Amino acid sequence: MNISTFNQSTQMDVGPSPSLMILHNIVLIILTVVGNLLLLVAVSRTNRVKRRKRVTPVQVLMLHLSTADILFALLTLLPNLLTLITRYRFYGPPFLCRIVKFLQVNSLVLPLYASAFLLVAISADRYYAICRPLDSIRTGVYRRASLYASVAWTVAAFLSTPQLLLFYKDEHTHECTAFYAHPWMYPVYVCIFNTMVWLLPSALASLFYSCVCRTVWHSFAIRNIKANEREEILSLSLSAPLRSSEFDRRRLQTVKLTLTIVATNFTLWAPFCLIQVIDALTPGAINPVVATYILLFGNLNSCVNPWMWFIFNRDLMKRANPFYRLPTTKASRTEFTLTQRPTSRND
Repeated sequence: MNISTFNQSTQMDVGPSPSLMILHNIVLIILTVVGNLLLLVAVSRTNRVKRRKRVTPVQVLMLHLSTADILFALLTLLPNLLTLITRYRFYGPPFLCRIVKFLQVNSLVLPLYASAFLLVAISADRYYAICRPLDSIRTGVYRRASLYASVAWTVAAFLSTPQLLLFYKDEHTHECTAFYAHPWMYPVYVCIFNTMVWLLPSALASLFYSCVCRTVWHSFAIRNIKANEREEILSLSLSAPLRSSEFDRRRLQTVKLTLTIVATNFTLWAPFCLIQVIDALTPGAINPVVATYILLFGNLNSCVNPWMWFIFNRDLMKRANPFYRLPTTKASRTEFTLTQRPTSRND
């Protein structure tokens, strides 16, 4: 389910020019691959600077999301680019048509199915870390993040299997297109697809983040009310207020970042999903040119995600610079001691 399957017969005549569509796909592929590769490099350098032996739970889910975005660029946008260049003619045997469509939609649901459910996983991870910290410790933060990621990928693969049955190669037009035995099957499939890929994940993520925002707001309210009592307790240690303030700042920054990514995903995919549903239920109700331009917004999500991380984390952006040089061991230790609490050898 992508732009290439939406009114293929009309796009070449009344839609955007093929050269514009080709340029759009090339730019998206470059931005998506480069941005996510830089993000992976920045995370690796950050952990080396901070002497982390393993990635954090949020980084685990973030790396899975970046992998999904890269696969989206290589397995969905790149075949779409080749399809535009060949003017929708598929040069290959029929079985390859089904395999390509399976890979295309499987990678498309990685920013849709899998990416959407990975965002739900990030929301659930933040919910357990902030709203239920004791349960988070008992279940194991690293094991939980890996479990959430595995579930997201498994659901994505399962939901993409119908493409093996729907698509075939038309020997007359040489197009790799979908076949529906009955007219009612197409609108039903489109409605189920958009419900599972957009509406349901967005509702779940909104539910988790409503709880997170309420907990954070309540936490700050209690801290303001009991400010005097906290000052008396924290005055026993000079470093404790700094550590508490730094922890709250980082936690709030993480919530803002992940919430922004979820909201951006919902906003960018909303026109794509709504246009598909309207076109399936009332064919011809929307001008094909307008619909095609609106559908282009959905593909922007995969190239936007890594740059969101850079905007909210300037240190990550600095370490993504290809010319960034890792500090020496002594400098690394100095940076670590300035940002982290010194620990003894027994800790």
